[in-house]
Amino acid sequence: MSKLEKIRQWAADKDSPIICFLNGTDPEVIKIAKALILDRVAEIMVLGDELEVFDVCRMYRLNETMLYGVVNPNDHPELDLYTELYMEKNGEEDRKKAVKAVKNPKVLATLMLGEGAIDLYIEDLASF
Repeated sequence: MSKLEKIRQWAADKDSPIICFLNGTDPEVIKIAKALILDRVAEIMVLGDELEVFDVCRMYRLNETMLYGVVNPNDHPELDLYTELYMEKNGEEDRKKAVKAVKNPKVLATLMLGEGAIDLYIEDLASF
């Protein structure tokens, strides 16, 4: 079964799921994101530097406005919220360490998943 089919199967019984890809600058991610969006399987969020993501989107003719969102983990608009959550959940008292941890895409996606901001995150397509 292809990666795309696995994602479609996962999303089949969900109502407008939001899938977050941690490597938004990976061409394979953008190709799969485009297929999922065009087939109305899921809303797609990608993590990565916005300009780099937009460049890859243009290469594969995906209008970036079709994405649910593009989030740079180093400059997330809700960094303070996720930092507080991280500190609470992990007992971290050092804010600088917590901020550094939250800027890790996997940590950020895990927090977003826990808060219901996304329904699934895919770290690596090769392992999906």
